[in-house]
Amino acid sequence: MPQDAFGVDSMQKPNPRIGLLADLLDGLDIGLCAFDADDCVVGWNQTFLYFFPEHDGFVHIGEHYGENLRRFYRNRLTSNEFRYVDEYVASGLARHQAQSRPFEFEHRGTWLRVAAHTIPGLGRVRLWRRITQEAGAGVRTPAEDDTPDGIVVANADGRILSANRQFGQLYGLGPGEAVGLTLEAVVARAWQGADGDAPPQLLAHVREALFFAGAPFEVPLPGERWIRVIEHAREGGRTSAHFDITALKREQTALRAAEAEARRSASHLRGIIERMPAGMLVVDAAGTLVEANRAFRHAVGRDAAELIGRSLAALGLPEEAGLLDRLLAGAGEAGEPAVGEMRFPRADGGTIWARVSAVRLPLPTDPASILLQVEDITARREAERRIAHMAAHDALTDLPNRTLFRARLDALLGDGRACAILWLDLDRFKVVNDTLGHAAGDALLCEVGRRMRAVLRADDTLARLGGDEFAVLLAEGDPLAASQIASRLVDAMQAPIAVAARPMHVGVSIGVVLAPGHGADADTLMARADRALYSAKAAGRSTFRLYDPAMDAAAAEQRGLELDLRLGLERGEFVLHYQPIVTAAERRTVCREALVRWHHPTRGLVSPGAFIPLAEETGLIDRLGAWILRQACRDAATWTDGARVAVNVSAAQVRHGPLIAAIQAALRESGLGPDRLEIEITESLLVESDALDLLLALHRLGLRIALDDFGTGYSSLSYLRRFSFDAIKIDRSFIADIANPDTAAIVRAVVGIAAQLGATVTAEGIETEDQCAAARGEGCTELQGYLFGRPVPLDAVAA
Repeated sequence: MPQDAFGVDSMQKPNPRIGLLADLLDGLDIGLCAFDADDCVVGWNQTFLYFFPEHDGFVHIGEHYGENLRRFYRNRLTSNEFRYVDEYVASGLARHQAQSRPFEFEHRGTWLRVAAHTIPGLGRVRLWRRITQEAGAGVRTPAEDDTPDGIVVANADGRILSANRQFGQLYGLGPGEAVGLTLEAVVARAWQGADGDAPPQLLAHVREALFFAGAPFEVPLPGERWIRVIEHAREGGRTSAHFDITALKREQTALRAAEAEARRSASHLRGIIERMPAGMLVVDAAGTLVEANRAFRHAVGRDAAELIGRSLAALGLPEEAGLLDRLLAGAGEAGEPAVGEMRFPRADGGTIWARVSAVRLPLPTDPASILLQVEDITARREAERRIAHMAAHDALTDLPNRTLFRARLDALLGDGRACAILWLDLDRFKVVNDTLGHAAGDALLCEVGRRMRAVLRADDTLARLGGDEFAVLLAEGDPLAASQIASRLVDAMQAPIAVAARPMHVGVSIGVVLAPGHGADADTLMARADRALYSAKAAGRSTFRLYDPAMDAAAAEQRGLELDLRLGLERGEFVLHYQPIVTAAERRTVCREALVRWHHPTRGLVSPGAFIPLAEETGLIDRLGAWILRQACRDAATWTDGARVAVNVSAAQVRHGPLIAAIQAALRESGLGPDRLEIEITESLLVESDALDLLLALHRLGLRIALDDFGTGYSSLSYLRRFSFDAIKIDRSFIADIANPDTAAIVRAVVGIAAQLGATVTAEGIETEDQCAAARGEGCTELQGYLFGRPVPLDAVAA
């Protein structure tokens, strides 16, 4: 068959109008085949043959649609199914004549959506469009009984395995009655006792329709009720959804009656273009719009009178006039479409995005020389915009994320422009998360973002990098301006933030770097900003520090110390020293506190203040703490005076490792009784969400628990009420100032509370007889400090 659609050079075209229609529609991506009132073929386009190659060379003008269907089924049915081909053809004819809504089906590996339209004076036109769809997507399961639709799961033979309550209501079946039946049997039962048996052609229609996975079909029921069914093939069976469309059917009937008169007056060409699902425009050689179909008019919110006769360029946005001109100029003479995406203004002031395909038609004598297909892609564009925004912004605060921050920084550096980076980390944020929960923490982060944004300029970039880390990018490298903005950010965080009806105090520490002075690439600048931030935190928090090259040396020293710490644990470079704790009345040693010391082969004696925070930060505190527990228990087991041994445990040690298991192992290996082990915890551990569970577990082991350094950090008398302690150790800062009446009053109050709770009170940092006398006078029961002995190795302990 020749390749020109709707007839060929050697075949006389049925009439001039159909010939023109063929030339117009041959370049579209929509397959089309038109039939007269007797269902005989009157024309088709090239895309129809592309979708259905079985018709190429066989379909001809005057062929009945039944022969068309028979050729179609010959390529789809198996040898066992072909004996039912007449039923399939009859059902297909009925579907062709009654179809009112599009449906979808798969043919030769491609999913197609088919629509049918009645054209007054001609007959019916069927339109096929390629779609992208996963077979069976979107079908719900019978478990979803909250849906008004019937849902069914059947086996490979079509027998129902399960159906929801709504399915039974649709077909008049009780609970469980549908199981074991086929859909054909269900329909037959629905007709029994009403209007007699179901019509044989209806049951044949049901059987035939099940061969089209995803193609909706409709089932009439007694009482002028209608059910729409969509079957989906599944491995080992199929699922189907059943919808009551009775009301829709009535509306369709009324709508078709109302539209019948209007369609009779339309020409063949206008009728087809008018009902195309995509927007269609016809432009003459002068660029004047001569046709705009209903889909396009609806998309832009205008009627035909506002569009016809206007210049096509006037329909678009002024800034995209050049794009439209290039699109029209690019429409190939051979029918190759020129494709572009552009916007059209709507009558309500909005705009739509459209994908426009322009085809230049070889009709020099006809003024309608260009056909445009306009597909509304506004929803797709908006979805792409949202996805792009989500990829570049933090989901919680809607601030730019690390990716967008890095892109903007790279752009500034790539242009050779000076800039400044402020690296921010919130202070005490973990307290909020641990005490009030993550929801409260999220609310606080949102408020922090708003506060910071309020003190920045419009062209400054504020980003959330993750957790409680933020960053600011300034498009200038002035150190004074960067310092002023950093100061404003610190000040903005000084006021408390109300979270869960409670005022929470969080600050911010900031590291500042300048480009190009502190680095020319993003990685270097961000690393140095992080070092400056670390310096700000070390300086006391709620402040900022400008990067200094000396910070690199400090960072290198820190990395070296971490490596040595790991090696020190392997080489056994750590030892324990013990400081006595004595009774206030007799100065008799009742406990010794284990204090770890690091003898480094080259660094010498390393201060615990240098390596304990590093061990906590790197997670090595787990290994170090377990060693301290084992060694302290082994040493205490050798003491003949029966003194307890006190071991400090940090919050980081609890987070990083299994503390209870480490204590049990240390006691088991050493043979030390649990009543001789005293675990000292600080108030910072009490803000952990599982602190109560931990203390209960320690008590169950039979240990003593001491609250160390009471009066510092997160001091709250409520801790003494909520948690059970055997001892309370008053921080040395209070003892140093115990001569002050106010300080003495605080010590006296703590002693009184401890007495009511049945806990002993240890005064730390006793260095003079006066301090000793004052502590005893206020009621402290145990004392610790240089007055009674400095920390010494095990071999110097007088046991």
